[in-house]
Amino acid sequence: MISMFVSGVTLAMMQLVHPEAPIAKPPMAAKTVTIPTPPPKPAHPYVGNNPATKQPVTHSALGPEDYAYTASPGVTSKNVAYYSEGVPCFAKIFYPKGFDPKTSKAAAIVMGQGWAGTHVSIEKYGDAFAARGFVAMVIDYRGWGNSEGYVRLLSPTNLGGDMKRDENRHQTIKNATVQVTRTKLLARDQQEDYRNAISYIQGEPGVNPDLIGVWGSSFAGGNSVAVAGQDARVKVIAVQIPGIGGNPDGNPPMDLKGDMLKDAIARARTGQGEEMWTGYSRSLLVDAEQVALNRENNVLFWAKNIGARPLMVIVAENDELINNAKAGKAAIDLAKGPKEYIVVPGITHFQMYSGDNFKTSSEAAARWFSTYLK
Repeated sequence: MISMFVSGVTLAMMQLVHPEAPIAKPPMAAKTVTIPTPPPKPAHPYVGNNPATKQPVTHSALGPEDYAYTASPGVTSKNVAYYSEGVPCFAKIFYPKGFDPKTSKAAAIVMGQGWAGTHVSIEKYGDAFAARGFVAMVIDYRGWGNSEGYVRLLSPTNLGGDMKRDENRHQTIKNATVQVTRTKLLARDQQEDYRNAISYIQGEPGVNPDLIGVWGSSFAGGNSVAVAGQDARVKVIAVQIPGIGGNPDGNPPMDLKGDMLKDAIARARTGQGEEMWTGYSRSLLVDAEQVALNRENNVLFWAKNIGARPLMVIVAENDELINNAKAGKAAIDLAKGPKEYIVVPGITHFQMYSGDNFKTSSEAAARWFSTYLK
């Protein structure tokens, strides 16, 4: 009898819940965001020491003298917008002499620049590849160069309603307040931008969608290897001075703590974390979350997936930013197919883009694509 009495009391205190019913008081999302105050801007981007001389490098950034080039005879180009996760992104496509969208079946190369870089510093490579018969698509990542930034809806927000909201999968919000940020520098997003650019160029009239290569410089060298490891559409890879890291057997789980944990909590609870200055060629604000998220960018793990596809790696002998043995050499050692490792003697990282070094690196990559992307 005692047991029955207790059960009855328990049942009387229970409340029947209907989780499908509209929420009486839905939570409110933040309608405003506090932009963090950045620390003072560095006077000059990071300058490393030449490993050979132990002295500061003499060419520590890229400028107009590195960007300028003379267009190759017969090569044409156009600016296009492609979409990556719905964000309009900028690209410039170079076409070879005699290209005809109705009759050509040209191979195409998708190309990206490195850390905090844009299409400007690698247009000359796109022109050089087009001069060798390829269609070359030089891209800007989301939030960089001429591309749009990341959009966050501030208002109006409606977190209530009921399950019927799911029947309408699209909504146009007029007079919305949004925040557009250009502070993300995340490898995984940039790699997705590469892959969306591949999809775009596969739909370009006159391009053979089965002949797609990727090329990248510096941080984008790592992106190119990672994209090839994730996407079988990539048939040939050529990279230079590549920023590559990770563990081919897999990274351990990320242990967020200290400032990284504090930033992750703030970002999840307010939508905005801290910002920091990044540099090398330019000093620009980026989200501090890149410190944690880019540590998870395990390029060497994806390098194993390249398998028998041709891979070329070109490095600067005295690269002040990258350990070649742990980066480009480590990646190419995992490749199982045709591979070539080129060391440009006596130069540091940013010297690769100019003069005879540009000629060496561009001609080597063009030769690689001409040999295998056909």
